[in-house]
Amino acid sequence: MKGKAKSSFRLLVGTILLLVLFLIAVKAQQPSPSPAPKQTTNSSDATTVEAGENGGNYSFISTIEFGYRGLQVVGDLNKYESDLNYRAGPRLFDSTFLMRSQNGKGALFDTLLLTTTGWGADPGGHMRISVEKPQWYRFEGTYRRFKYFRFLNNFANPNWVFSPSSFSVPPKPVTGEHGFNTETKMGDFDLTILPKNRLIRFSLGYSPERYNGPAFTNYHVGGNDFNYPLNLRSRADDYRFGADGTVGPIDYSFLQGFRRFRDDTSTSLGNTPGINLDPTKGQLTSFNHHEPARGSVDFTRFSLHTLVAKRLDITARVVYSHTDSSFTFIENYSGTNWNARVSGWPPGPLPSTPNTLNLGQYNIVGNSDRPSWLGDVGATYLITDRLRISNTFRVEDFKIFGDALFADFFSLTRPSGATTVTDTIGFSNLDAHTTTRYRKYQNTVEGDFQFNARNAVHFGYRYGRRSIAESFAGFNLGSNGSIPPPAPFSTSDADENNTHAVLGGFKTRPANNWNIYFDFERGTADNVFSRIGNYDYTNIRAKSRYAPNKNLSFNLSFISRDNANPSEIAGVSIEDFGVSTKSRVFTSSVDWTINPRLSLNTGYNYNWINSNSVIDYFFNGVRHPQGHSLYYVRNNFFFFDLTAQLAPRLTLFTSYRINDDNGQGNRVADPIGFPGNLISSYPMSHQSPEGRLAFKINRRLDWNFGYQYYNYNESAIVGPRPQNYHAHLPYTSLRIYLGRRE
Repeated sequence: MKGKAKSSFRLLVGTILLLVLFLIAVKAQQPSPSPAPKQTTNSSDATTVEAGENGGNYSFISTIEFGYRGLQVVGDLNKYESDLNYRAGPRLFDSTFLMRSQNGKGALFDTLLLTTTGWGADPGGHMRISVEKPQWYRFEGTYRRFKYFRFLNNFANPNWVFSPSSFSVPPKPVTGEHGFNTETKMGDFDLTILPKNRLIRFSLGYSPERYNGPAFTNYHVGGNDFNYPLNLRSRADDYRFGADGTVGPIDYSFLQGFRRFRDDTSTSLGNTPGINLDPTKGQLTSFNHHEPARGSVDFTRFSLHTLVAKRLDITARVVYSHTDSSFTFIENYSGTNWNARVSGWPPGPLPSTPNTLNLGQYNIVGNSDRPSWLGDVGATYLITDRLRISNTFRVEDFKIFGDALFADFFSLTRPSGATTVTDTIGFSNLDAHTTTRYRKYQNTVEGDFQFNARNAVHFGYRYGRRSIAESFAGFNLGSNGSIPPPAPFSTSDADENNTHAVLGGFKTRPANNWNIYFDFERGTADNVFSRIGNYDYTNIRAKSRYAPNKNLSFNLSFISRDNANPSEIAGVSIEDFGVSTKSRVFTSSVDWTINPRLSLNTGYNYNWINSNSVIDYFFNGVRHPQGHSLYYVRNNFFFFDLTAQLAPRLTLFTSYRINDDNGQGNRVADPIGFPGNLISSYPMSHQSPEGRLAFKINRRLDWNFGYQYYNYNESAIVGPRPQNYHAHLPYTSLRIYLGRRE
């Protein structure tokens, strides 16, 4: 209730602020009647009217729309809020406030623009302000807020069938095992001094970010899985300053930035009866977890650009950044029937032997250091008016140095005949050190040839070379220790990757009202660092726009991406680990202005994805070393928007959206077969019609009434139960205008 009251208060304050600005603007223009609309006449004697109200040295244009949204959800409320999260209540739909100096002699500014949208009952809100006096300064600021809600019953169970032999506890059909109800606030504020100065312009900037809210997740410790709540909280602040300008034939730009961030996510349950997922195994009686992290990023960017003899265009850039971070992992808990996972301790079988965990404790500290360089230089040579050749060379280099120090402690009390015995063990000063060195070179050569005003081609070749070396020295921190004490060890590994790609395409204009564009990229690599990296890939893209007249246009596009990673590395065959992904995206739309009072926009999109990955998984305790993970998308999307002026003062807007994903169709996972397969997809349908009437009461006031409906249905194969819902969202609003002409 307190949070809702605070949000309503903020909305009220914001609305009042905008109304005050509105009234100030109205009052400013009251000393004298509004002059007749300004008229300008062009060569064809056509007359245009400039909007705005005059007051002193400024003209004002403003709109404020505020109203109320209703809400009724029938079905799965958690799924609705995870998808949409629109709430009932007052809402500042959007607003605009513009002040412009009429003679360029504003006292503090020549132009002030303020816009807002989505505040109140929306999951996201946005505000932008822009103020400038061009000869002296320009200030631009944005502030955004996002609410994220995620409570879904999605599980890694291929057939969504619970049986005691497979899982010791059933899944949670309402919330799932992971959930979030968080809010992110962020902003960007930039000041440019002397924005019109050609020689030098100065810039200052600040970007804050705040993230917080409750969540819950799974955690494996002591031989069991636990589900516990989290208090998520992090923040970051970015500061920057720089300068850019022109000296002779050279354009330059410099920027220095500093980022400071911290994470204070924590869990403090105190005495708790247990949050275990399997009551037959270890249980917690208290649990406290805190993992504070601190970090900084300092970066410098410098670039130059020049045009030599109007033929050679050269751009060069270098970016250096240095990142430092540190963390402390602190965990304290107590429980029963505990397995401390310490090899050789305590004597006797665990966890079948009853015991009491008096104290379990972890204390881990660590830090990392990441210096990074990025440089690129590009040159384009205009050989003739029709032919140009360009070359871009890029190098990227970074190193990561990580250090950690581990300590833990366990105290267990167990029955021993007619008495009990308490065993303790602890390890400290177990250190671990990692080093990663990465370097990438990439060179791209491209050419463009213009045959004539209607036809052109482009072509190119890209070569990339990457190398990565990793090393480790110290103790395995994934282990809690052992008897005898663990011994340190060291490992090192190095890999290289070479990629070759050809690219090209064309654009043509068969007629003055018809444009076609096509391009492709075909590449191969001799190694990959990740299973989904580009290995043997082909990407194709095509677009077409046809406009029979100025009121009608047809748009088509197609994108195809194929990537295959065969079961070999550097030509050496190893255990099968291949991955193949294919995607096809088709989009189409029609824009038609039927007459000045009627317009239509409609279209159809289709998204098709196939993915096949060879994986090693366990199901019912049986290993499937060459199983397959399959993923399918078969999504059809249709939309239309219709705007009709029914009467001089009445306008109707209608829209319809349909999403229909058939997913895996009638395919069924076979997790117990050999090699076995797991299937992932999300077969569902989603429909959303909307209608809105806008009635113009007078030149200062519009009244709007609308209704939006959401209908979501998913296949029973998605989860333990379909998360279907129907949502009704009626709304009404008033829009106030200042400066609108009849």
